[in-house]
Amino acid sequence: MSAPRPTTLLRLLALAALAGLAALVSNRVAGPTRRLAWRGSVVVAVPTMIVPPAREPVAPELAPLAGRENTEVRLKAVAPQTPAPAKQVAPAPPEATVPIRELGSAEALAGFQAGWPFLDARRSAEFAEGHVRGAFCTSVWEADLEDRLIDFKAARHPGPGDPIVIYCSGGDCHDSHLLAEKLLAQGYFHLLIYRDGYPDWVALGRPTAKGAQP
Repeated sequence: MSAPRPTTLLRLLALAALAGLAALVSNRVAGPTRRLAWRGSVVVAVPTMIVPPAREPVAPELAPLAGRENTEVRLKAVAPQTPAPAKQVAPAPPEATVPIRELGSAEALAGFQAGWPFLDARRSAEFAEGHVRGAFCTSVWEADLEDRLIDFKAARHPGPGDPIVIYCSGGDCHDSHLLAEKLLAQGYFHLLIYRDGYPDWVALGRPTAKGAQP
């Protein structure tokens, strides 16, 4: 085999030089990530820093409520409790040891405050001029006494052993005793006669009313 001619060898060297020059220019123009590393050089990879997106601040009212609820529960647990006011209980009526007995001013007032019914045995004209507030007009001397007692029973529905207070003018007035005996005959056995009667009630400044109605 014959050796290449000098002219051909020169051409090959020229082509190789041109190829190397083109590669060098292309490598210079290319970016850092696409640039080729030449033998004997050191290529250092620069890590890319990824910055996370900024978080928006959370408004206090949108924060979890678990802690707040626990705080409210603890506050309620340690908060002093205000005791409920004691319920006022009306005094129990006295036992009927005898079917008819007298009572004084203090017991008459206690019965009035407890809601015991009051019967006024005086004349209806006296009743209209003034009577214990809420009392029923049941004059023992008037012809319509039975009708008035029927009205009283329909309004208050007293049981045979329920206390019923009866009064008249006090002193020498016996109308209240007569009315008590009538009610005793009808089956009532807890009849309390207000001994000092309406004059004592007025003198002590207790509640009164006027007119034909209770």
